[in-house]
Amino acid sequence: MREGTVPDGVAQGDALDLIATIYDAAIAPDNWPTVLDACRLFVGGSSAAIFSKNVTGQRRQLLYDDGRLDPALTKEYFDHWATIDPNNSIHVFSPVEQGVIISQHVAPQDFAETRFAREWAFPLGMVDFGSATLERHGDWSTIFGVFRNERDGLGDEQMRQRIGLLAPHIRRAIRIGNAVGAANQRADTFRDTIDALAVAVILVDAEGRLVHANHAADDLLGRSSLSSGQRGFLRLDRSGMRDLLPKAGELAPHSVTLETTSGARFVVYALPLAGHASGNVGQAVAALFIQPASFDPLSVPESLAHTFELTPAELRVSLATIRFDKVADVATYLGLSEATIKTHLSHIFSKTDTRRQADIVKLIAAFASPLAPQRLQPPF
Repeated sequence: MREGTVPDGVAQGDALDLIATIYDAAIAPDNWPTVLDACRLFVGGSSAAIFSKNVTGQRRQLLYDDGRLDPALTKEYFDHWATIDPNNSIHVFSPVEQGVIISQHVAPQDFAETRFAREWAFPLGMVDFGSATLERHGDWSTIFGVFRNERDGLGDEQMRQRIGLLAPHIRRAIRIGNAVGAANQRADTFRDTIDALAVAVILVDAEGRLVHANHAADDLLGRSSLSSGQRGFLRLDRSGMRDLLPKAGELAPHSVTLETTSGARFVVYALPLAGHASGNVGQAVAALFIQPASFDPLSVPESLAHTFELTPAELRVSLATIRFDKVADVATYLGLSEATIKTHLSHIFSKTDTRRQADIVKLIAAFASPLAPQRLQPPF
């Protein structure tokens, strides 16, 4: 039967409606149980599933099922019975997208003599199985299948044709779903990655609208006058978005210095993104990396402390040298004597192989983590 040919006795509209729901499941995989149940009714059988396995049954995976078979029995099949299923080779090596009925390839009396039939299939009332191979890679195949029980009787030509009608569409839906799932996973991975950065990262479209802001950017926009205005537009004091957004054909990143109304200075690095030339509204055309035009870490990087075996007191002195140039100021800030500060500095210079306070600042900057501090999750 050619793809798209509706078997005799099937209303064209019914088939098209079912096929439409199959493609719906491609982007809404939670719909697969309902869709497979509809496929089961269309084909004629007691339960339906999409699964993968190799010819020996040693490797197997249930992808989706209609939920009509007890989950414990389904697990039992994949945990144990799949390895002795006498029909594995038929399932795996059948022509792709073509309906196959087991009873048309294996005599029912021969199947009845197998341990698989006696101890698993027949006690569940199963007498036949119709399937179509959707994908095959070597001896590994993904299969759409429908069980027949005693009430349904053995599979027939109508069942085989209906499976053949649905198989190409189920195959494409699985492929689409895999592509969508991979794209979503990449997007989630990208989002998680930039959200973990300490530097503020903002994605903007051609109109200057925020497409995404990581956690550091949310914090920055919330506490500074680099705030988002109406409709999500990014407002930047003393500089327009025109100075930041990439021009047509511009591929190289560039930077600008911004000053807020409160006098705080920020450096913004603008990175043009691939495809920015289209300029579609809502499509990110640039990534803006925003950081204060100063170096004032909240703490000395842990890796620096471990590398040079700095004591807690030496860590405090190291951090204070970032804020103050003079030993007297460091001593006043920490509430210690100048002699004590000089002693700590001497130990720090010796451990880190540095000679000046400026060298300590450079060292701390070199060890600074690009990752933001871990956010505490609410206990509920």
